[in-house]
Amino acid sequence: MRLKQPFLKLPIRFDADALAAEARALPPSAWTPHPTGFVGNEAVRLVTPAGEDSDNIEGPMAATDSLNRCHYVRQIMAEIGGVWGRSRFMGLAPGREVPPHIDIHYYWRTHLRIHIPVITNPGVLFTCGDETVHMAAGECWVFNSFLRHDVQNKGDAQRIHLVLDTVGGGILPELMRAAEKGGTEPRLLAPGARSGQSLVFERVNSPKVMSPWEMRCHLAFIREQAGTDPKIVESLDRVESFIDAWAANWARFGTEVEGRAVYEGLLKDIRASLTKLEVSSLEMPNEVFLGRILEQLIFQMALAHPDSRVAKSEAPVAHPEPEEKATGSVILSGSAKAFRPADREPYRNRFDRPLFVVSTPRSGSTLLYETFVKAPGLFATGDESHRLIENVPGLAPPQRGWLSNQLVAHDATPERAERLAEGFYRQLKDRDGRRPTGRVRMVEKTPKNALRVPFFDAIWPDAEFIYLYRDARETLYSMMEAWHSGGFRTYPGLPGWPDGTWSLLLVPGWQQLKRMQIPEIVAHQWAITTEVLLDDLERLGEGRVQAIDYGTFLGSPQSEMERLAAAVGLGWDRKLGDTLPLSKTTVSKPDRQKWRRLAHVIEAVWPIVEQADERARQFLADRRVPIRAAA
Repeated sequence: MRLKQPFLKLPIRFDADALAAEARALPPSAWTPHPTGFVGNEAVRLVTPAGEDSDNIEGPMAATDSLNRCHYVRQIMAEIGGVWGRSRFMGLAPGREVPPHIDIHYYWRTHLRIHIPVITNPGVLFTCGDETVHMAAGECWVFNSFLRHDVQNKGDAQRIHLVLDTVGGGILPELMRAAEKGGTEPRLLAPGARSGQSLVFERVNSPKVMSPWEMRCHLAFIREQAGTDPKIVESLDRVESFIDAWAANWARFGTEVEGRAVYEGLLKDIRASLTKLEVSSLEMPNEVFLGRILEQLIFQMALAHPDSRVAKSEAPVAHPEPEEKATGSVILSGSAKAFRPADREPYRNRFDRPLFVVSTPRSGSTLLYETFVKAPGLFATGDESHRLIENVPGLAPPQRGWLSNQLVAHDATPERAERLAEGFYRQLKDRDGRRPTGRVRMVEKTPKNALRVPFFDAIWPDAEFIYLYRDARETLYSMMEAWHSGGFRTYPGLPGWPDGTWSLLLVPGWQQLKRMQIPEIVAHQWAITTEVLLDDLERLGEGRVQAIDYGTFLGSPQSEMERLAAAVGLGWDRKLGDTLPLSKTTVSKPDRQKWRRLAHVIEAVWPIVEQADERARQFLADRRVPIRAAA
């Protein structure tokens, strides 16, 4: 859905104190890191596919247990009356931001995002296009997500917004028309003024086979923003011809499975044709690359993945409404059943020599991962997999007595292994955004995996591991910076930890660290992780572990990527500059000498890490494959 202006403040308002009380009443475990990995961003999932603990945006939507605890939130949603998609409480830590971006995913062509500030401060600024606003607590806003936008929290307290996605419906169009005209005084919906039952959730949000009429709608939208560059115009004319061919086959097959091979062939042909026109390098006036928006709006969504519920036309799971007493209290009368695909080849067998990047926290693994995923033939989830892994029953620390993030071979039961493999496989995409259709090479990077090598080895005995070493002094500085930032808190409700500030991975023996200061905690965190990781890697067979030095990688990214790719049996066809872009988890401006600002602090804790660092350096020297041997 599109707006004619960057922002609209709707003439309706809500009780921010009542909303804040509901947000604060949710357990700490309900808050999860933002799926993009933006530092300091976290969320509580309120509406998700099937009501499950997921950040996906495709599939029939339902209320989560968290939403069913929030009576006033449900009343707000019922009052607006929209057909609801993914919705969340979204938190932004002080001093953090949502970086500038444009929402071009298919989902956003049909959805509006409603923002209702719950807890805010004057330093929270929302910029969209050329406008910047501060949204006051209890107000109700919508904005144009097709313009470049960002959020800054320059205050000293966390910002929390209620963020509701909808395709429209109810009184929303009326509110938007009134906002455009102006002059309407916002009315208050007080808590308890109406029922929060009978919410309507979207059941269809992606096509089994996209119709040619929908394709033409998306193409017209892209043409509006494309400008007059002759190369862009030529590329879009090619897409027009592709849609004509699609329409002919749509008339023949419609959405029937018999047409799948024909549709796949058309997609393959148009992608090849546009590659010759170098469409991936053509930039539109809004600074979005043409190839990317065509993939997001048309090609990736033109044909549902054969394993998806949409492709198999399976009915969504029904969810019971919570029972609402006269007092407004909510009784949870049921919970969602997890969807399970029909029997077919086990997901764990669809992986060929999966690759795991392992290192101590803050060692540069995000930058290595973001660079390495550009290798041809490699698939990745596109983000760290904290929730994906810990959502598997029995793998999250709260279900293991809060021992640590360490997982070993006997934790890899067949049921857990298959569920985890399915979770990975369903989120994989290659560098061009294509989803897998058969066996794949996957690269996975989640910092906690440094404590899980035997676990992944038990699931995939052919897995290979890439050990990344970064100078320990630089890493200790970066880890201390992460702890102090507050943006890397992984378990704010950790029982027995003094102030709920535990950050980064949970190491074995963490209980012994609670009386220490951050420099000592960090040093032990680094040393314990290194010793566990090296013990596990040394038990693996020859050729299953490659090593890379972060400093060498920064200095010679091209040759290091060529070396590493060859060592694990992949090609490398990208030209990298001398300087790599910043990773999305960067806290402060990179400087290899930053650690010297805390040299006296680091030297004081150096005896804690010294032996482990000597071992790590030797391991790096022994396992780093020379360029000539990898060629």
